Amino acid sequence: MRLIYERTPSIERAMLVDGERLLEVEERFIDQLSIGTILEAAIERIHPSLGAAFLTTGETTLFLPIAETLKALEAYPDVPAIGQAAVVGEKRLVQVTKEGINGKHHKVTENIRFGGRYIVYFPYGRRQLYSRKLDFVTQDRLSKVFDLEEAEGVLFRTESGQASPKDLQEELDLLRTRATDVITARGGQDELLCEQFVRRHAVESVMLNDKEAQDRLTRLEVNVERHIGKGRMKEAVRLDGAIEKLGQRVVWLEGGSYVLIEQVETMTVIDVNSGKNVAVKDKGRAADTINEAALYAVMEQLRLRNIGGMVIIDFLRGSKDGQARLLKKMKELGARDPRRVEVYGFTRMGLFELSRERTGRSMQDRMTYNGNPSKLAVFSQLERALMELAPQAEGFVVTLPSKWHDASWDGFDCTVLLVDGEPDVAFYGTLEECQNFVSRH
Repeated sequence: MRLIYERTPSIERAMLVDGERLLEVEERFIDQLSIGTILEAAIERIHPSLGAAFLTTGETTLFLPIAETLKALEAYPDVPAIGQAAVVGEKRLVQVTKEGINGKHHKVTENIRFGGRYIVYFPYGRRQLYSRKLDFVTQDRLSKVFDLEEAEGVLFRTESGQASPKDLQEELDLLRTRATDVITARGGQDELLCEQFVRRHAVESVMLNDKEAQDRLTRLEVNVERHIGKGRMKEAVRLDGAIEKLGQRVVWLEGGSYVLIEQVETMTVIDVNSGKNVAVKDKGRAADTINEAALYAVMEQLRLRNIGGMVIIDFLRGSKDGQARLLKKMKELGARDPRRVEVYGFTRMGLFELSRERTGRSMQDRMTYNGNPSKLAVFSQLERALMELAPQAEGFVVTLPSKWHDASWDGFDCTVLLVDGEPDVAFYGTLEECQNFVSRH
């Protein structure tokens, strides 16, 4: 598998591919709150019945359970009352561990962590933990490698079992330095998207356009190729079409049949339709054939769109043997998914039920807002256009709603003039031509 990582002044996008096939994609603002973000927030109120505190950054409310406070870490295995661990008005440095969706708040912890190739470093963790794949002999050997301060903690990853004590100590020193920098700055991103993808998947090589990302991945001993030329990477441009299709409700299959995907707040409903498919005269056999093709498409789309939670699939009415094959194949495909998939099978009404582990917001949630393209979707499109066109011009006129004018556009080696309107690159050319265009409009 190969990772394509593209970064613009405000957005980063990671695309995992196998050959020419897109497997997974994620996009986010560089400074947005997401899993791993470390920030300072003030305790706004305490909720004793929930055993938690609610924190605020001034714009966002965060949820801090009692077990995730520093007081709980210090008293482990005892858990203090929330009133003993949090005081209204105090500021705490916390890290996002779960993104809030559907009105829920982001879940955070004071036990912040910094991940490396071999270990995860916790400045306030107080314990040494081990991957379940490490045997007891290896755990005992690793337990004697580090001389940690009382407050520090470490999680040994599976790869640590093959690392030398020197490599482990070098990584610990590196993570300590990174932790000191972030704690001093009172916040920052723990990991770039490319680092998260490399840790989650068996990535063989990475193509990217960012120097910081190159430096970080080099430390993870990944084969990295950096794009130096102007404009966008051709590898990323080739994937634009496939990514744009992920915003469509209909996924077409061979032969004219299709899958209809509807995401609502409580679940995802998927309908399989025969469409214009008349390849087989026997309706039962035709339904089984279409259902099996739809099965692969559904599992692929769940991963690509990062759909989690309850999923209901309305397959075509096929044979009993066909349903048994669908159930068996779904379990096989679910076991290959990087996220946990629970397969429940057919209900008495003939609907197929499964659930998929929810990790952050789906692509639909990220790219739409009240039925319209979100700010992330708009900026992603505009910044990619500027990257492509910047070598051809020295100035651009970009139309945006006035509330979005606070963006930073100084990373394209060109001048960007902002005017009110629907998001678009309205004009580009010399700086003088752009200024004249603005004066006329």
